[in-house]
Amino acid sequence: MTARGLAKVLRSLGIGVLTLTALTCLLLLLALLVNARDEPLAPEARALLTAPANPYAPADNAYVALQGFDAPPAESVIAAGTARIEQYNRSVDAALRDPSAANLERLKRRDAHRLAFKGDVSFIRPLESSVWNEAPQHEEQIQTLVADNHELLLRYLDLLLLRGYYESARASALTPSADAPNEVRRLFLAQLALQMRARSHFERQLGLAELELDIRLWHRVLTGEGTLLWKMLAIAFLQSDYLLLADLIADPNVDLAPREAYAEALVPLFDAGDWDLGRAFAAEFRIQVATLRGPEAETAARSAGWLERSGNRLSDHFLKLNATENLFARQTRLWMAAAADPSKYFRTVAGSAAGLARDRSHWLLPWSYNPLGRLLAAGVTDAYRPYPPRAWDEAALQRLVRVGYEIRQRRIAASDLAPFLQAHPQWSRHPADGRPFLWDAGTRELRVQPVAQHPSTWRFSIRIWQGPPAG
Repeated sequence: MTARGLAKVLRSLGIGVLTLTALTCLLLLLALLVNARDEPLAPEARALLTAPANPYAPADNAYVALQGFDAPPAESVIAAGTARIEQYNRSVDAALRDPSAANLERLKRRDAHRLAFKGDVSFIRPLESSVWNEAPQHEEQIQTLVADNHELLLRYLDLLLLRGYYESARASALTPSADAPNEVRRLFLAQLALQMRARSHFERQLGLAELELDIRLWHRVLTGEGTLLWKMLAIAFLQSDYLLLADLIADPNVDLAPREAYAEALVPLFDAGDWDLGRAFAAEFRIQVATLRGPEAETAARSAGWLERSGNRLSDHFLKLNATENLFARQTRLWMAAAADPSKYFRTVAGSAAGLARDRSHWLLPWSYNPLGRLLAAGVTDAYRPYPPRAWDEAALQRLVRVGYEIRQRRIAASDLAPFLQAHPQWSRHPADGRPFLWDAGTRELRVQPVAQHPSTWRFSIRIWQGPPAG
């Protein structure tokens, strides 16, 4: 190539680079201008930011008791829970005024003398196997654990009597979450399984009443005001209760009298709205907004170097807080509607992937408004996808246990089971998609066809009562 040709090529390249640079600068300028102002907060966002009023005094609130459940021995769980929530709320105020690492750390402080569970109860697996069948094999271990954890069991029984559930701590990414009483509940169910085998009729009826109260407690948590974590824990705890109840119903040696004719007390079907997780999504929205505007971001900005702070200012220019909250609110409303109606849910899930592909090209344009907020909203709210089907599967399991009870109550023979199930779809079909429960004559088990993904070891089947042989 001649010198003249090389010069011509270099000149063309230079012109191209200058053109691209000018175009990039122009697009960046347009993007900066488009993102110069934030939009006002939408009414739907303001509505979601307002939490319902708390109707419960601390002494009636299961959330407060759970916060103080591990209080030191002989101390009131209500007093301990109230103190922990109040300390958190005071610490949040301090963190908002001075978001230092010390103030943020104060939010997580726990009592060094808290009451801990003693022993190992992992041999009881209420979601995977039969507590009713396994408890007698470990009776001596269970009795030892009961003696060693007597105060925790009494606290759990007191919890059953509380009126409602309302998460009264201020919304924040650091909102205190009590440790779930998993080990105490396992021991409670194991002890109850032994109690239902007691010789005393009174002891057996007391055990059945405690199981009913436990179902009502976690129903109150499910329908109370709170975040997804405790909603899903309530669903899992209800599942373990219903699996134990199903085993009791299936065993012809268990005396359910005088409850034989009281299905609505023993196995009531909750209203469809009770399985609606929409209010939990609204609570999550309030936490997302608190995190978006919380002290953690300011702490990071203060501690960063000048170069990092400059980068933060540039990225903040493309993250509009009000616009992002409005996006969160719109997406949350969409998922709230989906959680209330299975048909809307399946349409939302089908449409969300198409909507994401449709919008992605717009998000990548440098003049797109609030691009970082759009990415945040899509990532945060899409995480809600697996939760509504899990709630509906638990509603299906409740129906399954109810139909098991009706089969026992009406003394339905195996040969008459198919027409009986067909005649009662309100008990024998999944509430989300209408699929029937499946009967296995070989194992005498009736099972749900779940619509959600669950661990493969979790039970969604029950054994069916079989009367004594004729003659």
